[in-house]
Amino acid sequence: MEKKIKIRQVRAAETRKRIISAAKKLITENGFENVSVEDIAKEAEVSTGSFYTYFKRKEDIIEELNQVNFYRLAEIANEMTDKDFDDRMKYYCREFLAEIERVGIAICRQWIRNNIAPVKMVISDRETTKYEHDYIAMRSLLEEGVRRGELTDGVPVGELALFINAQLYGLMVAWCMTDASVIGSEKTDLFYETILKPALMPYRQG
Repeated sequence: MEKKIKIRQVRAAETRKRIISAAKKLITENGFENVSVEDIAKEAEVSTGSFYTYFKRKEDIIEELNQVNFYRLAEIANEMTDKDFDDRMKYYCREFLAEIERVGIAICRQWIRNNIAPVKMVISDRETTKYEHDYIAMRSLLEEGVRRGELTDGVPVGELALFINAQLYGLMVAWCMTDASVIGSEKTDLFYETILKPALMPYRQG
């Protein structure tokens, strides 16, 4: 009995993976609006009913595609014991845009639409919104800088987290609005050095 349950779980995981892979392929090729649930099911070689077993609506696929490493970026950065504050921040900014690029511009555009009117979602087993998650993530990077003695105790963590996230969101939207011709992840080190580092300078220790 236990063996049969495990087999079913493995098959379910494989089916879910096929649906996600099919959705990514079709949305990347045709755009979100031009792909139906039926199209995704056909590409994945499953029934439409199977799609709805795993996802309530087509939009849920977008959140799934964005989940892989994106929501752990701050945790990963804060775990870097051999990197200083600037390197950890550069990593976060670079990977923030790199993860967006990896899922593709068509999926990113729909992801932005989904989050303009924020809805609650589960991220890392916690119910939140995308903005709330990113705000807390950025605060954690700044607070880690304070904890390590790289930033002063009086640093306005909340205000800086808001400012930095606004900059990153702006770059992401500009990337989408210009068909990926404006600033990509490869330019984020320069973005950090010219914009963010000077803004953070008054709060540096030493």
